[in-house]
Amino acid sequence: MSEPTSTIDPETVSASGAMLIVGLASEGLISQDSKGTLEPRLASSWAASSDGLTWTITLRDGLKFSNGDPLGAADVVATFNSITGPDSQSAGASSFEGVLKSVAAGSTPNTVVFTLDSPFSDFPYLLTGSNTTIQPASYKQGTNWIDNPVGAGQFLLQKYTPGQSVTYIKNPDYWDAADVKLSAITVNFYADEQAQLLAFQSGEIDQINDSATVASTLNLADYRQTAPSYTHFDGLFFDVTQAPFDDVSVRQAVAWALDRKAIVQSVYGGQATVANDNEYFPNFSVQPTGIPQRDQDLDKVKQLLGGKTVKFTITTSTDHKTLAEVVQQQLNAIPGFDVDIQVLTSAQYYADGSSTPWLNAPVTITDWAQRLPSQFVNLIFKSGAVWNASKYSNPQLENLSSQYDAAAAAPEKQTLANQIATIENNDVAAIVPAFATGSSVLQKSVQGDFAAPLDFPGGFDFRGISNSK
Repeated sequence: MSEPTSTIDPETVSASGAMLIVGLASEGLISQDSKGTLEPRLASSWAASSDGLTWTITLRDGLKFSNGDPLGAADVVATFNSITGPDSQSAGASSFEGVLKSVAAGSTPNTVVFTLDSPFSDFPYLLTGSNTTIQPASYKQGTNWIDNPVGAGQFLLQKYTPGQSVTYIKNPDYWDAADVKLSAITVNFYADEQAQLLAFQSGEIDQINDSATVASTLNLADYRQTAPSYTHFDGLFFDVTQAPFDDVSVRQAVAWALDRKAIVQSVYGGQATVANDNEYFPNFSVQPTGIPQRDQDLDKVKQLLGGKTVKFTITTSTDHKTLAEVVQQQLNAIPGFDVDIQVLTSAQYYADGSSTPWLNAPVTITDWAQRLPSQFVNLIFKSGAVWNASKYSNPQLENLSSQYDAAAAAPEKQTLANQIATIENNDVAAIVPAFATGSSVLQKSVQGDFAAPLDFPGGFDFRGISNSK
């Protein structure tokens, strides 16, 4: 992967590469398999009260951190108090805002009770978030974790060499150590995808993420592939407080101008599904209905622009250069658009601080991994949310999202999903052109099946994987 440049802190990390570095050495309470089914990790079970206001998590017996200290209820309580505390800088805090009232040790040593502000039927999914791995009670948010990488994951972080690699060895005290077949893992840093591809072709590395470039370069029959699953969307975000995007007609015009089918082919190599400007991934159990799919409609674009020419710059990172270029080409081929792009390094785009480009440039392209629908509202559309690059606010949307969370019956969830998606589709604070599917390409020496994609909801799970080299 590309080397992360931001501080590597389990509770504040936001870049996917840094998440992997933390995730290989850390463990959460719950993860998800490739179909989105909840899987127990540090937690052995979970259950809601009859009124839906509390969730009791039961921990496995004999859990340990990598320094040998026992992992118990006090560490879970401290972790979530740190994430949600008043001084927290955790990006994960938004997921729990207005949801989690308190967390406390239960009546038995291995239980933790999460008390909610209101019923939340999908609450356990929030515990699979990117910033929710369990840290020792002594951990202090904002410290450089890489200097003292204590965790309870499948591997122990052995050495971090800036500009080169990070190496891990198997954690003998992991709760399921018997199923961890690999004795060590090395993650190498490369400047770009081409360098990664050459390293894979030479056999220097054993795994590479599939992409249009990888698929067109390699003879995939010579390698193994993991089963594809929905991984993320690359959203086009507008700052709705700045002209010209304070005009909803302009945002709608951009949405109707895109040829999404062409984007799926040219950007994702066919490994994506056309999306309709909402965040309901195709594998979610509830899908919005009654909203016509947006296809390119130049007559509607002309009507919405009303003779105006809209000039703007799309800012993004090198990871999304291809999408930015395709969007630029499509829009500039249509009268009424004058679009430029600014491509920054990942370090520049996701730079720490209040002026970071990914949250402050007028138009950005940023990828978002799969989460619950309400998490997207809380993280990217809720007024004041840490990651609200659109500066968008809609109390009705937030209220509907809260109702969706509380609803347990499928018909009620369906009605609310339709209303939420309609607002998002009409307001277009963000364009979601496609849902990307992902898989890994593996050397044939790598054996076993991954239970989930290598991402934070799946817990970066290498159990059952071996290498015969």
